[in-house]
Parts: sequence; structure tokens; C-alpha cells
Amino acid sequence: MNQTIQNQLHYLSQKYNEYNLPMYLSYPVDSHWRQPADESAIALELNEIEEAQVYVHIPFCKSICYYCCCDRVLSGKDEDKDHYIDALEQELSLKLSGRARKLKSGNLHWGGGTPAYLNERQIERLYGIITHYVDFEDNARIKLEAYPDKQIVTEGKLRLLKTLGFNYISFGIQDFDPRVLNAIHRECDLEDTREIIGLARSMGFTVNVDLCYGLLFQGLGEFERTLQEIVRIAPDKIVAFPYAHYPAIYPLQRKIPHLSLPNNYMVSRLFELARQYLSRDYTEMGSDTFIRNNGREKHPGTHVVRDFMGSSERSSQQLLGLGKSAVSKIGGLYYKNVAAMDRYHAALELSRLPVETGRTHRLTGDDALREEVILKQLLGGNPIDKIALQDSFGIDFDSYFQEELIVLRGMEKDGLLLGADSPRITVTLTGTYFIRAIAHVFDPYYKSTRNGENSI
Repeated sequence: MNQTIQNQLHYLSQKYNEYNLPMYLSYPVDSHWRQPADESAIALELNEIEEAQVYVHIPFCKSICYYCCCDRVLSGKDEDKDHYIDALEQELSLKLSGRARKLKSGNLHWGGGTPAYLNERQIERLYGIITHYVDFEDNARIKLEAYPDKQIVTEGKLRLLKTLGFNYISFGIQDFDPRVLNAIHRECDLEDTREIIGLARSMGFTVNVDLCYGLLFQGLGEFERTLQEIVRIAPDKIVAFPYAHYPAIYPLQRKIPHLSLPNNYMVSRLFELARQYLSRDYTEMGSDTFIRNNGREKHPGTHVVRDFMGSSERSSQQLLGLGKSAVSKIGGLYYKNVAAMDRYHAALELSRLPVETGRTHRLTGDDALREEVILKQLLGGNPIDKIALQDSFGIDFDSYFQEELIVLRGMEKDGLLLGADSPRITVTLTGTYFIRAIAHVFDPYYKSTRNGENSI
């Protein structure tokens, strides 16, 4: 990167600071789901859907990392995990029993937490419970998140997963630098990672690796060494996401000194470095994902969408979430399960859906339009197609978004996009470093709240 480009990036990083902007895993972001829960309406919607993506939240972790924004529980007791699986079985029964046919699905994702922390008996039991209610397509993606620890991810466990039908495994690496890892209370041994990923690939798993940039004490040199090792390991898919610092929402992040974090300019440089290292062997997908050329994961082209599964190929519009804090989107209705473990168990013991009251949101027509712009066009790595939006939603784009266009024209002058007044608005290479700032222009919910109030 030459000095002129560095200077431009430095200026833009100050002007379009994304520090308090959401990651946009949904629209609206979940902190704006404030409608009361109607269990009867949810039950009716569930009974009417024929297919959905299925997400199962397994919160248990061997240790708790300071940086993490996920809902997790520190527990190594098998009885706690068994009790939780009992609850998942009850939730599935409440949501899917009594149907004429099983729910169809092309995508199952076990997230956490650390789902691989379950023992082999528990994995087999939980998968059997799920398949009692869900019929997976022949080419379904059956995915599990894992931590690269040889005590957790054993050869026997990998073989069991493969036998059951799992074909995709995601490893949370984040960084290999010892100082960075120590500061976020995390371990990730390079040799163990190489061995585990090599074993998984030899068994036929598609392998995903997560990296996090913008962590404390993380400079260009530290992240470059991590990228060099990741390129050698050669996973099929790499997700590189920025660290989100919300200590008011995630108390353990208070252990991370704010002044130790890279500034917005350095965060942009770290992402630029990732692009530089991955550009030869990988193709970008969406806003944070890289697909290996000629790997097991195929690039979906323009059919990319951003959702709670990350950046992925557009598939079902329905998402069935299971487990504490799990999110669902059924028939245009977002809702979230209770996060507290005791409340989750208590609701199910009363044969009630464990939905958090006041944490649902039914999409309006305006929401659906903005969801299309933010999640499927901008964060899907595609241009804003005014004609397609006008055909789908019956609006005149320039009139409907006249206030947004004023901001977009300013961004065009800064080189973030092209064609604000043309039929297609295209994000430039420079603009991709500030894609959340561009998306934020279309988000009236978030703009109406105080900085730092919201989640990701």
C-alpha cells in the first residue's frame, strides 16, 4: 500500500469510524426487537413452515475468552450438558411435534459456545433427537463449531461426526500470537491446529477457520504471521471479522483496556493485510469471507446473503433456533429465546416456548426493503440494484431514499461508491473497508439510538 493510499485510508477511517456500528447479522439488529412475544402466533407460524435452516446453540466452553460476544457457559460437567440436551429435546417437541411431515432442512449448524465440547455419547444422542423431527436433504450442510484442542477434538469424535452425517467443521482460531491470545484469555496451539485440521480434511470435512482482527496488542506484524500460517494450513473457507468492543453489554470485555485496541485506521490496515495474503488462493464472498479456489467450498457468485449464519449462499428464508439465547426467523417474525439458563429450563418444564418477552420483531414492508438492501445487496457484496428493488417492492428508489441519497453522494465524493444517481450503486474497493458505515445509512433504527446502546 503506497503512502497516498495510506493517507486516504487514514482520513476515511476517522471520518467513517465504525466503532459503534453493528455487524448486521440481521435487520433490524436484535437490540431493536422490542415487540411482545405471542406464543400462539409463533406456534402457528412454526406449524405452517415446510423447511428451514436449523441452528442449535450449545453454550458450554472449557474456558471463557474475554473478547467473545457469544452466549456461553463455563462448565465441564456431563450432567449439566445432559440436562441441557433434555431441554433441547423438549423444545423440539414443543415446536415440531404433531406435524404431518418432518421439517425439511438443507442446513444444520451447531454453534456456541463450543459444541465439540460435548462427548461422543451426547453428540450422538442430540443428533438423533434432531433427526427425529428434521429430515435433511441429501446435499445438506451439517456443520459444527470446534476449538482446536486435541483433548476436545479427538480422532474418535471426528469419525463419529462423519458417520452421523456432519460434513463441515469450523475452527475458531482468531490469532496465533501468544501475547494477543494471553490478553484475551485464550489458547490456540499452532501445531495442534495443523494436526487437527489435517485430520479433519483427510476424513472429508470441509474446513472453515475464523480469524479476528482489531484485537488488543494486535499489530500488522502479529497478524501477518498468523495469516502466513493460515495460508499454509489452507482451509476451504476463512472468515475474517473485526473485533466488536461492547463492554457495557459483555462485562468480560472490561478486562480489555480500551487503549490497547488498534484504532480504526489500523483495523482497516489489518483487513487490507488479510486481503493481500489471501488474494492469490482465495476469492472474497460478501463482506468478511474468503473461499479457497478449487477447494471443497464453492463460491455462490452473486447469490450471497448476510444473516446469523454469517455470509453464505442464499437458501431458506426461515431460521429455526434452538437452545438458550438462540434466534429464529419464521415467516417474517424474528424472536429470541431467553438467555439465562435457569429461565430456559423453567419455561420448558412448564411446557412453554422459551421465548424472551419483548424481544420479538415482525418485519414491516419497509423493514423487508431495507433488509434486502443491507443484508443481500451491500453485505452480500453486490451492487444496490434500484430497478430490481423497484420491481420487487413497488417503490421509486430515488424518491423513497432521498435522504439516504444525500449521504451516499457524499460517500461517492470520498471514493466509497460509484453511481449514487445511476440505476446501480456500486461499492468501490475503498468502500468495502467501510461497508458497515454504508449499510448504516439505510438503518433508521440504529441512527435513532445512542452510541454503544446496541448489540451486534
